[in-house]
Formats: sequence, structure tokens, C-alpha cells
Amino acid sequence: MERKGFYKSQKYPQRTCEFFTSENGLLSSKALCLAADKNGAVYIGTDGGLNYTKADGTMGSFPCGRVQALFAANDAVYFAAGKVLYTVNDGKISEIQSFDDEVIQMSGTDDIYLITASWLYILENGKFEKFFQTEFLPADIAIAGKKITAASGKNLIIVNGKRKHWMTIFSEHSTMPSFKINCLAFDESLGFLWLGTDKGAYVYDYKVGWYGHKELNCLPEEEIYKIRFADDGRVILSSAAGLIIIKNGSRKYLPATRWACEPKLNDAVAVGDSIWTATDSGVTKITETEMTLEEKADYFFKLTEEKYVRTLGYVTGLHEIKNGDIMTGKPHVTDNDGLWTQTYIGALAYCYAVTKNEKVLEAARRSMKAMGYLTKITGVKGFTARAVRFEGEPGYGTVVKRDGAEWHVATNGECEWLGETSSDEMTGHFFGFSLYYDFCANDEEKEYIREIICDIADHIIENNYRLCDVDGLPTTWANWAPDQLNGNCMWLWEKCINSLEILTFLDVAYHVSGDEKYRKEFMRLAIDEHYLLNAAQHKKDDGHTCHIDDNLGFLCTATILRIEKDPAIRKYLLMGMKHHWEYEKPEHCVLFNLIYGAFTDEACDLDGTVKTLRDFPLDMVRRPLINSGRKGLVFDTEQERWGEEPQLKEALDIDERIVHNYDSNMFRLDEGNITSASCPSAYLLPYWLGRYYGLIEE
Repeated sequence: MERKGFYKSQKYPQRTCEFFTSENGLLSSKALCLAADKNGAVYIGTDGGLNYTKADGTMGSFPCGRVQALFAANDAVYFAAGKVLYTVNDGKISEIQSFDDEVIQMSGTDDIYLITASWLYILENGKFEKFFQTEFLPADIAIAGKKITAASGKNLIIVNGKRKHWMTIFSEHSTMPSFKINCLAFDESLGFLWLGTDKGAYVYDYKVGWYGHKELNCLPEEEIYKIRFADDGRVILSSAAGLIIIKNGSRKYLPATRWACEPKLNDAVAVGDSIWTATDSGVTKITETEMTLEEKADYFFKLTEEKYVRTLGYVTGLHEIKNGDIMTGKPHVTDNDGLWTQTYIGALAYCYAVTKNEKVLEAARRSMKAMGYLTKITGVKGFTARAVRFEGEPGYGTVVKRDGAEWHVATNGECEWLGETSSDEMTGHFFGFSLYYDFCANDEEKEYIREIICDIADHIIENNYRLCDVDGLPTTWANWAPDQLNGNCMWLWEKCINSLEILTFLDVAYHVSGDEKYRKEFMRLAIDEHYLLNAAQHKKDDGHTCHIDDNLGFLCTATILRIEKDPAIRKYLLMGMKHHWEYEKPEHCVLFNLIYGAFTDEACDLDGTVKTLRDFPLDMVRRPLINSGRKGLVFDTEQERWGEEPQLKEALDIDERIVHNYDSNMFRLDEGNITSASCPSAYLLPYWLGRYYGLIEE
């Protein structure tokens, strides 16, 4: 297929985050302010004193009580603890002087000033001398050259005149909007004054012009507590909704708790290729490192093999993570082991087809055999277990029947296996097995997979298009029977997606075996039972609430369009995929986008897809992501028809929300669980699928 477009990806800045609290170096987890000297050393003012980074990467400390003000000058760093001022010069900390009142802030360019509740001071000959009195309680001060500006409550106060005096700007008697001013910062090269307020960020032209979100929509509306300017033009904003970065004319949110310890930031500062944040719960260091998408895929493959592989080769998620450290997590049994392990196999099969990497093949082979074990252990030919667990694994030996979770002791005594198998598992098996068969399998493995696929297909056909469990009863969700899908209103939601599923299963069985009985059944269901028409619009408009069917739909579509050659049949399948993809556009799902692009060669938001792959966090821990403090988000209400809570109309960027499997809700605002981690297959499958079909090149 000749591609209309593809993306040639090169190196990009990959963000990672490191956390610091009193448990790993800080004098106190309550971090109030930050500064960086000309050599890149970072200073952290905490409730218990000053912390600072050393050249060897360790953290130094100076206990002195609450450090509420920090200022980095050209030749020294100044910090205040209460009424006492200290300096750091050539790595040595010295007390300079003490004041009658607590030091509030320091600022300056040519001259350095310090302000307390009573006086404004100027640095002269190594000591701060009284400049003139204050007439208000200052919250912050900003100085650029001879421009001296302070904030107090809702007022802006400026030093003016030949005989220096304070002049106050009131919102009631000027063009200044009404707000509470938290902080000030000069854009020094241009002379504009930025204000952090309880109503967002504002820019003052130092005359009569005030510019907020309505005038400059890249300015945030969230409450701002600190404003910093980076040398490369970025504006670093500490807000009530986490870290906000203005870059290239747009606004980027990096929310807690992946990028900051909590939503309210006291301070943030750019230092080289890093940004440090300070909160009442700790400090983070966000670092950008040059990386390629393939290097990220290699990282995720190694991480999966090191941490996510369970007995025999099952791959799902991690649980029991301690303190957010993924290396403490353990892989657990889930009721969808078959689906998620097969998704991993599919990713590895695409990878092997592109790279011919023998380590990838070995991993795929191991997990493929584990999947084969699921199909043999039940004792019922063609009936596949959802999962198995072995002695020593969580839950082993507590065989109960509860909520349909039916665990059974294997007849050979090797394990316990989970029944009540669903259509999810079957979709996974036909997806993963077929990819391994086509891209990885030797002749012996082809015969092994062929037998499994045909046994499953035969079991479904012989049981009137149902899966029948060890007790002889049909399972709840594995239903592809024409009389049910076409003739029972209870199956309205599953009617069309399940039609697509069974057509996919029969097509795979025919593909691997060449047995005409599967093609005959395929055509009977496709035409006589109009399953092909059902599949032509298999996505039901559901207010973006049933994401399980979205995942199954695209996995089936990617499978059947890869092997089905008849153009008359393909056109209906493509109708179904087009409709599904159009409906899912607000989700910005990389897997769905790339599947659509691979089989249509139409525009599939490839730029946005590659951006998402780049922004994909290396930290797969499901840290709670808190976005409810953000302003201007647009909510949907259609979900209320189905009894769901309102959710966002468009999914947030991948680094602003939890990384999910593709059967989960991407539109939620706040969620997460720091004790669990998602599987890297969420990155590996779309990336290697995109590489295989030539949508992404490196």
C-alpha cells in the first residue's frame, strides 16, 4: 500500500520525575521556595532549613528553621529564616545580619533589595541598608533596574519620583482588574510585569494595559503562586492546579501527583534541562532527556520482562507497589490474563516483524506457550480458561464461587484455573495467536496454534455459538448466537460488536487451517444472519462509557482486515471501522488512530498520535492525577443517560492523565492508585503496529 503520509520521528525530550521528601534527604517535606545559582546548584527552602544539591548528586542541608525567602544573585545565594539572613558563597554558608521584622522577599538586577513588613533595604558593601520605609504589609516584591514594585493584598505599589515614595494602584480607581496578588515577576528584557493572582496570570505593561486570559488566552486562569522566566523563553508558573509551562505560545499542564507532590505549588524553577517544584508535601525534579520512540520501546520491553512477567509468561499489571517505586511491584493474576498477555504477544509479533530481534522472539514464544496452556488446562476441548494461578501466588487454595468468578482445581493438580470465560478473552486469543502465527511461528508452532484456534472455533460452533464452561452451561458474555444477537433485545448493545468478533474468529480459523467449513460458516453468518451488516456499524453511541467494546472492536478490526482479502467483504468492515473511529476521535487514542490509518491510508491524526507516544510517561505507576483545579475544561453530560457521572468532552494529554489499557475511560478528571502500575503494552502495541505498517519511521 502506498502511504499518503507517515511520520519520521527523531530524538525528542522525554520527561522523567524524581521525588524528594524528608524520607530521602529533605530537612522537611514542606518546601516553600526554590533558587538556582549560576552553576546549576538548586537551593530548597523548607520548614526545617535549607537543602541544596551537591556536585556529586547528593543533597546537603543547613538546619536553621523555616526558610521562607531565597534569592540567587550573580555572585551569591541569599536565604532568610525568620529575621535572619544568610548567604551561600563558594559553597560556604554564612549569617549576614538580622532584622527587626521577618524577611519577606528579595529581588533585583543591578542592585539587590530586601523587603520586610517595615522597611525596604538595599545591598551595599555586603550588607543590606535601609532604603526607605514601607507603608503596607507586602506579599512580594519585583525589581528590574530602577523599577521597584510590591504587592499587598489587592493593590500594586510602585516606587516613583525623584524623592522616592510609594504610589498605589487600586482596582477601584484604575484600569487594574480586581484580584488578590500573590506574586510578581518582571520579564526583564521587555519590562513587562507579570502578576500571579487568585484569578490567574496577568501581564501589566507598566502603564494602563492589563492582559489576562481574556486578552491572551495562553495565560492560565488558575490561581498562581509563583512566576519564573527561563532563559529559553518558557514561563514557569506555580499554580493551584500543578505546574503550568507556557512555551511556543501554548499552555502545558503537568499535574500532581505524577509531576508534583500535590496540586498547589509554592514555587518552581527551571534549571538547565530540569524543572524543580516545591510543595507542602515535597519536591520534584522533572528532567528532560533526549530519546527516540524506539529507545522508549526498548526501555518498556526490558521493564516488562524484568517486572511484569508472571509464572509461565503471563503479562498483566503490577500491584502492591510501595512509595510509588515500580520496582517494588508484583505481577498479579487478573480475570483478563488471556486478553492482556495476548496483547503483549501481538506487540512483540509486530516488533519481531520489523526488527527480527531474537530476544523479542524468545519472549513472544514463552508467552504464546503460556496462552496455549490456558486452552488445555480446562479439560474441555476448545474451552479456554481466563487465567491460572499456581501454588504460592495470591489467592491460591481459596477456591470459591463468587460474582461469577469460578476457580477450579485442575485435574492434573498443577494449578487452579478461572472459568466464566468471556468474549474479551477470545478476542485476545485470536488477535495474539494470529499475529504470532504469521510473523513468528516455525512449522511446529504453526501446527500448535492451528490446533488451538480450530479447537476453539469448533467448540463455539458446536455449542450454538456460545462458550460452554466445565459445568456445561454457557458463559455470561461469550455469546455470538444468531437467535440471541438478532432476536433478543437484551443483547442490543453486544449485537453488532459480537457479530464482528465471531466473523473475526471464523476468518482466523480459515486463515490458519484452510478448512472450508469455517469459510462456509463465515459466509452464512455474514449474509444469512446479516452479521456483516451488523459489523458495518458495530459501535453503539454510548456517551463514551463502554470502553471495553472499543478495545475489542479495534482489536478485531485489526485482525480481520489484516487477513481478509475479499474487497466486497472488506468494504463493510471498513465502514464499521470508519464509524467507530470517528466516534472515538475525542479520546485521542494512539492505538485506534494507528489501526485506522494502517487499513485506510486516510488521515488519522498522525501528528497528535506521535506527540502522544512522545509524551507517554516512562513512569507506568498509576499515581493519582489531579486535574479538578483546572479552569476552562469542557464537560460532557451525555453519560447521564446511562447513569454515569459527567466526564470531559475530550481526553486530556497522556502525560496529564492515568495511563490505561485501551478498555478504560480516558475522559476522567481525577483518578489513580499509587500502589498499582499499568502494563507497558499500552505503548508497545501501537508503536510497533505503527512501525510495521509504515506510519512511523525512525
